[in-house]
Amino acid sequence: MRKSFLLARSNLRRAKGQGAAIVVLVFLAAMMLNLWLMLSMDYRQNFDRSHDRMNAEHVTLAVDGELTETKEFLTQLLEQEEGMDTFFLSDSMHMVGSFDYNGGEVNSDLIFLEKQAAVSRLVGRVEILEDSGAESGIYMPLLYKSEDISVGKTVEISIGSNKVSYTVCGFFNSVMAGSHNCSLCALILTEDKYAELEEKGYAPKAVLCSVRLKERAGNENFEAMLKNKVSSQYPAARMVSNSYALVSQSRYISQMICSGIMSAMAFLILLIALVVIASNIVNYIQENMKNLGALKAVGYTSGQLIGSLLMQFVGLSLAAAVAGAGISYCLFPYVNELMISQTGIPYSVRFLPLPFLLTLMISGGTVALAVWLYSRRIRKMEPVTALRQGLRTHSFRRNPVPLSDTGAPLNLALALKTTFSGMKNNITICITMLVLSLVVVFSGLMIRNMMMDMTPFVNLIVGETADSCINVTADMEEDFLKDMNDDSRVEKIYLYNSAEVRHVDGVALIATFTEDYSRVNNQSVVFEGRFPKYDNEIAVAAKYAGEKGLKIGDEITITAEGKEACYLITGFTQISNNLGKDCLLTREGYERLGKMQSASYYLNLAEEVNIDEFHEEMKDTYGDGVNALINIRTTVEGAASVYVLLMTMIVVAVLILSAIIIAFVLYLLVRTMLNSKRRDYGILKALGFTTGQLILQTALSVMPAVAASTIVGMIVGSFAINPLTALFLRGIGIVKCTFVVPVGLNLIAGVGLVLFTFGIACVLSLKIRKITPRALLAGE
Repeated sequence: MRKSFLLARSNLRRAKGQGAAIVVLVFLAAMMLNLWLMLSMDYRQNFDRSHDRMNAEHVTLAVDGELTETKEFLTQLLEQEEGMDTFFLSDSMHMVGSFDYNGGEVNSDLIFLEKQAAVSRLVGRVEILEDSGAESGIYMPLLYKSEDISVGKTVEISIGSNKVSYTVCGFFNSVMAGSHNCSLCALILTEDKYAELEEKGYAPKAVLCSVRLKERAGNENFEAMLKNKVSSQYPAARMVSNSYALVSQSRYISQMICSGIMSAMAFLILLIALVVIASNIVNYIQENMKNLGALKAVGYTSGQLIGSLLMQFVGLSLAAAVAGAGISYCLFPYVNELMISQTGIPYSVRFLPLPFLLTLMISGGTVALAVWLYSRRIRKMEPVTALRQGLRTHSFRRNPVPLSDTGAPLNLALALKTTFSGMKNNITICITMLVLSLVVVFSGLMIRNMMMDMTPFVNLIVGETADSCINVTADMEEDFLKDMNDDSRVEKIYLYNSAEVRHVDGVALIATFTEDYSRVNNQSVVFEGRFPKYDNEIAVAAKYAGEKGLKIGDEITITAEGKEACYLITGFTQISNNLGKDCLLTREGYERLGKMQSASYYLNLAEEVNIDEFHEEMKDTYGDGVNALINIRTTVEGAASVYVLLMTMIVVAVLILSAIIIAFVLYLLVRTMLNSKRRDYGILKALGFTTGQLILQTALSVMPAVAASTIVGMIVGSFAINPLTALFLRGIGIVKCTFVVPVGLNLIAGVGLVLFTFGIACVLSLKIRKITPRALLAGE
């Protein structure tokens, strides 16, 4: 062991630059790896910890109507259910509403609770995280804390078609109702403001039912059963609900995307580090063949020589992994700040032993395996043979670029000779550039589809969009539709209503229906098959169909409001709004099950029309006939801005990491090349070659591998990036990614990557200036 340690120390002293470069690569890999493990193993579990601490429900249901009668029915119904553990009913008010947030608008089913009632709920209570002590105002979910929504400022909330303003008193955490991603969003009012809103009648009274189950695994089925029975008893009642499964996924979409990208980057960087380490071991053996033979001759065993390499590289890797994992804790608060803008649940950063140990084991274990695999050839080296063979031994049998016959310029020909004589270096370069080309293609995809133009992202994630959505009562529908068709400001209007239905052999689905799907704006919602045309047809979410084994042409039984009907599956959809649990029907198809109590119409308005002013006019014209007015454009912008910011930071980070990786990989390769060809460079200088020519030769020698692997990587990446991106988005219902691949942008990025690599190679080759013929002769 002592001999191995002395050898390892000697190797490190002679190759400080090599050691530093490997440390940086493993450091970056360990940092990303530990961040990923923290996000995937503990950050998601924070939801369960908060859920248990606050005794949160597994199913939430808000039912509009007469409070006493509804409470009696729900109490009787729930007490008969064996799977129910405990439940709590409280008074509330419920209405679709919106408010400005993050440069856009948040739209959701709002549940208004009185402060004291909210904090004292036995099931599904809320916790006040920040309280100004003000006696009159509103408490907002922590998710919406921002520069515009902060303590002491005024927030304007649209409740249906009415607007009210409140002073922000503080912020709270609610696990199941603290975000618009939960299907419903709770807002807490002080006692006076709650009474004031109740008196105005802007939001109907509702019973908020929170149910904890004995086994949370059945939460979706219990939710569907509960809603089905309540809708059978009260067919006209408006309801909104959520389940543990829905909320736990929807509040952690950004965590899922971010952890997926981090894991990919961590393993890609680690792969590059392993390839570089393997290449360095092969070069070390070639360059030090005589020394290794001499060491064997004086008594060193093969095991001791391999052990010294293991000690050298594994020791460096473990030290780098410890540093990388430690730095990840410094970066995690910034990652958490990004995550909380979508999760809305507070998280306390603390030391996590398991991710830390896994990071060390993966980093150290993979490096140890690579070192052992590539250093085994030392066992086959006989001392006499090793002493006879060295780096300078050369065979003239293979001469890929004979200078006497080539028509290429001399500098280019010498560069090509170096290229073909260093195939192991070429393999390292190719793997590095292939990986980084994929990263660059991904970055280009995000820049094109999220930063330059959000339309492809919105169409894929949100589904159908328009300028405005107006929900009117059933009595007002005919007059409203006639007026809109006659209004020159309205370019297109079509029904786009949603209601909850239940798959008899499955769970609750959000059904969207219209009269003619050829009029909807986003024709890519159905990506396989076609939209339903007749009252017995349905299009089902592809994710849900995959889970249930459904195929196009199968029949599916749907139930709502106590009725059942069979439908033929005509196509598959992918919309993230309900995490892949949705379907499309025609209006006539839905009316086989239930009656519309109100109708939501999507409107495309003329370019010059101010949407908010148009809404004000609609409210004045139709009064109580309008239930809700939604500015879809600002709502989408507000919701998408969180993901755009997240993706922007990820793209910037991965591009910076790519530049660092290229620099350090080339540093190792160029350094090895200069050391192995030091005598050759001296001879070439003595023959009259200038330093600039030799630098150009060295840089050009890596360019064939760089250019070829970049071209291949860009082409393969362009075809593979959409399927790979779909893997990250599968959890939210996307099974086929249809982002626009920016061919022009990828071409520019590929050229830029090659030129950047060439520039770095030239800079790293400047060390040739220090090589002089005289110094080499003096050292002989």
